[in-house]
Amino acid sequence: MEVGELIRFLVVLEPMDGLNPLASERALLEMLNSLDERWEAHFLISRPISYRKLPCRYVVHVVPFGDRPKSPVFKLLYIIASVIVGIRVVKRYGISFTACKGGHLHLGIATYLIARLTDRKCLLRVNEDAVLALMIFLRKAGFPRLLTSAIGKVARKLETYLLRRIDMVVTHGPADYERIRKLVGDEKVSFIPLGVDLSRFRILPPGEVMAMKAKLLGDQGRRIVLFVGRLHPEKDLPTLLKAFKLLLSTHPDLLLLVIGWGVERERYERLAEALGIADSVMFLGFIPNEELPIYYNMADVYVLSSLHEEWSNTVMEAMACGLPVVATAVGANPYLIRDGETGFLVPPRRPDIMAEKISLLLDDEEIARAMAEKAMREVAKYELKKSGYKYKRVILALVSS
Repeated sequence: MEVGELIRFLVVLEPMDGLNPLASERALLEMLNSLDERWEAHFLISRPISYRKLPCRYVVHVVPFGDRPKSPVFKLLYIIASVIVGIRVVKRYGISFTACKGGHLHLGIATYLIARLTDRKCLLRVNEDAVLALMIFLRKAGFPRLLTSAIGKVARKLETYLLRRIDMVVTHGPADYERIRKLVGDEKVSFIPLGVDLSRFRILPPGEVMAMKAKLLGDQGRRIVLFVGRLHPEKDLPTLLKAFKLLLSTHPDLLLLVIGWGVERERYERLAEALGIADSVMFLGFIPNEELPIYYNMADVYVLSSLHEEWSNTVMEAMACGLPVVATAVGANPYLIRDGETGFLVPPRRPDIMAEKISLLLDDEEIARAMAEKAMREVAKYELKKSGYKYKRVILALVSS
């Protein structure tokens, strides 16, 4: 590349990103926040989308068949169409490399095919163990165990084939990093933890927080347990709901706020009814990332009940806002949280232990405050710009190779 030359690259996005531009932009900023006007991103997406804060230039290319992202048939058609549109874009604009923001098991295939059919380099971003997530979903959906196992084995072989042929892999999960490193070697994979925007996620003025709490609840005296995340089997909200039922027996003033959307919402609402806690649980649905800091500041404890978790944005956001955290000891959570120092780690599917740790933080303000202060200092090393610098180094190495 000549000095000052515009570098164009292509990113394949999930079709649903077109429905949720703020969430899409948040994830893209983790990758692109250190780029500038000398870079031009070309996005493949199912409908027109507009971003407000990307530091680089960008062009949106609409791909058909993305209006029904939950349909396996339409998802396959979207992948095929992405390849066709992507090849056209690469040839027309002189794209340097292709990438995918997430969904490496399906969008990665499109990204790989576009790159190989146009003789370009390819970068794959692995957000999670997609095979494990797929098997959890199939089991929850009632698929027979043998069929679920067979599908998982085929998916794992497909993933292995893809990872070994990609030019560069980036992951923010330490477990995924170790797994992929054994497949492809140290030179082809980079571990880049997700970043948190400390200018947004911070302790807010008490007056602002109390005003929002009064507007939302009316009763400012109620204490709040908060969950933020996808309403997906992987997040195991039933364990949190059962823990919350135990807490209400000794803390009747508590309110559980559930922020997030997903296929399991109705089932979780029915479970809250069945547990007799529906009057103390509020399902708030999707809330834009830029509005989340006020909710973290309103809460007394943040809880993440996941069965599997790579690198949790929400744990970092809660820590940055001075909110003590209770999370399951899975995935990258032990990398983010030092148990008993910067938060509490609990075994998955143990509502009794979860309730015990939440209760401790509610009942002992001194412990909660000390833990939150240590967590704020710890999370500062994951400031958003730092992840952007690391992504830029990987991209420059890919372009110049």
